[in-house]
Amino acid sequence: MCDAEVTVVPLHRRPDLVGACADLVNSEWQRSRAARIHSLEKSCDGFPVCLVMVSRADQLLGHARLSLVVGQPRSLFVETVVVSRELRGKGYGRRLMEATERYARSRGFWRLCLTTHDKQHFYAHLGFVLSEPVQNAGSMTTFMPMEVLQRFSRPPATSGEGDESGLNQTSSPPPQSPPLAPPAPFLNPPLSPQAPPLAPFQLMPTPLTPPPPPLAPPPPSPANHLPPPSGLKTLGSKDPPGQTLLETPYRDLKGQPIYWMKKEL
Repeated sequence: MCDAEVTVVPLHRRPDLVGACADLVNSEWQRSRAARIHSLEKSCDGFPVCLVMVSRADQLLGHARLSLVVGQPRSLFVETVVVSRELRGKGYGRRLMEATERYARSRGFWRLCLTTHDKQHFYAHLGFVLSEPVQNAGSMTTFMPMEVLQRFSRPPATSGEGDESGLNQTSSPPPQSPPLAPPAPFLNPPLSPQAPPLAPFQLMPTPLTPPPPPLAPPPPSPANHLPPPSGLKTLGSKDPPGQTLLETPYRDLKGQPIYWMKKEL
């Protein structure tokens, strides 16, 4: 059973645990130790924030990171959830996620989002349900405002924003081009006044022909009546793709199946 005497605190309030935390996370997702420490040191109250679970004996037990979600101001993205291997299966993972939910609620957030490759049943027992993908801001919010991230995550506006921002303005008027020369006089002499007037131009009526009858529609082929393959999203469909706890249409950058999940707090 899980020891009740555990605490979960932000890592930036326990900088002495950064090295041990880097080793713990790298035991599950291999990365250079220097790069991992650099990533963990970005933990701050303004997000992303790394939460660490510590025992009564001040031993590091687990880690989870919370980041903002682009376009969803009341949602947080949970990632890099890991518990020490020798403590797995003893309830520490549940305790870590419960503490993560309490922290999110204390900061005014209403929803947690996450992805997993093979722990979807564990998160389902914690109340998470399958969902559509969201955009994780990650550590980009440390050097880029959320408003900029939202602008990059949607099509740019086309209502003359460049003029309002001053990108198309100049500090001085453009130079004036020289005036155009007057048109040259006609080279052909004017018509003689004795010349007879020209007859007015008349349009000859053209008989209208009826349009050809419309072509008969081609006979339907059997392929047009087949249902779309299971798990694929058809063009223009607003329904999410089929996703179950056993099968998902989503893939990560390496082509591995990945499950998107969320929980309302």
